[in-house]
Amino acid sequence: MKKVVLAVVTVLSFAFANAQESKAVKFGVKAGANYGWLATGAAPVYDLRPEVGYHAGLVAEFKMCEKFSFQAEALYSHSEYSFDGNGNTSGTKIELNQVAVPVLAKFYLVKGLSLELGPQATVIVDSKLTNAEGSANFRKYNIDGVSGLAYDFKSGTFIQARYTYSFLNLQNGAAGNNQFGIQASVGYKF
Repeated sequence: MKKVVLAVVTVLSFAFANAQESKAVKFGVKAGANYGWLATGAAPVYDLRPEVGYHAGLVAEFKMCEKFSFQAEALYSHSEYSFDGNGNTSGTKIELNQVAVPVLAKFYLVKGLSLELGPQATVIVDSKLTNAEGSANFRKYNIDGVSGLAYDFKSGTFIQARYTYSFLNLQNGAAGNNQFGIQASVGYKF
């Protein structure tokens, strides 16, 4: 984890120093909806039902040149999953509150439209497991891969659509229970 943090700080320092020379730093805010799933691995899980969650946070874009920039974000995200049906997990609900820090490379394909790719560090700040026997033993930290598209309007407003995938298991000790999902956001850069 220390290596990941050091790499993120190094990239952001370089991006910030380079962007300061060209005066191309934009700060902003964003909010949107999450829709995520949990991969269940080998164990059978009956009727897993993801529910729509939300995210909100801050954005900083460091323009390197006309066709490329780095974008760092700090997001608060809330996700919920319910297990309904006939199985032994019926009625169980998982709620996750996370802080996510994606650092994305943005490749501008045409004016306004960009492809976003990069890593995302996440920290679970709060979790609840209701109507279940025992505890969940959730992993506190995770590393995700993020990819998506964004469109920046001339007014400063932007829209984004993303796919996220956690590389590490959500629970300690359990295999094959990764988190993945889609996000849709709207925001404004000052």
